[in-house]
Amino acid sequence: MPQFFLGHKWIENCLLKYRKGNRKLSSLRGKRVVFSERYFAAALMHLYVGVFSLAEIARMCSLTPAELGYLRTQMDFMILVDALKVAFTGHFRDKLILNEYRPAEYATIAAEYALFEELARNQIRLPLFRRMKALATSISDKVKFDLSVDLYDLQTFKKLFSFFVFEESFLPALSKPSFQDLKRVAKEIVWKRLNEDYRELDSLLCVDFPSDRVKGQLRALFAFLKPN
Repeated sequence: MPQFFLGHKWIENCLLKYRKGNRKLSSLRGKRVVFSERYFAAALMHLYVGVFSLAEIARMCSLTPAELGYLRTQMDFMILVDALKVAFTGHFRDKLILNEYRPAEYATIAAEYALFEELARNQIRLPLFRRMKALATSISDKVKFDLSVDLYDLQTFKKLFSFFVFEESFLPALSKPSFQDLKRVAKEIVWKRLNEDYRELDSLLCVDFPSDRVKGQLRALFAFLKPN
């Protein structure tokens, strides 16, 4: 299965820009970030707090656990952590709305997402899930009353559902009874009207993505965190 991790790629791009001297963040109202590269990398990696322990994050960023522990007591550092999460979750939502991925790519995107820190997941999930439910209601009502359904609405619902169907698989505790209605709209209306084969998703939902394996893949990909 291809590795298509939006979080990893975003962190890689952020650190590359930081190394090149681009140290202003829009989520900090354009203020310049003055932390060292190692500290900035550690702030970025807070996206995975929970799946990577603080000791692991410290080691990956060439810090001691004591250094990272001290940083986490500093207001400026934690403001940076929060600003980066806001920037990333906005980026993630935009990617899901604007781009369409192959089913296997949605599977790996969701596999990584399941390892994000809970607050980051919520900042992604809540607005997008609400939008998907609203689209499902609109599409279903228009079909019921034999009204035309906007192609953009069908495509947007397909993008969101293709992600959330894997979220339900990786994070079953988040599943809601309403998701069965969303599946009905997907299978009976959206995929048919777009002339797509829903079985492509079904075939991947039984593929095992153990969290330890995904974590191991991410650890290998984050070797670039070591400062130059």
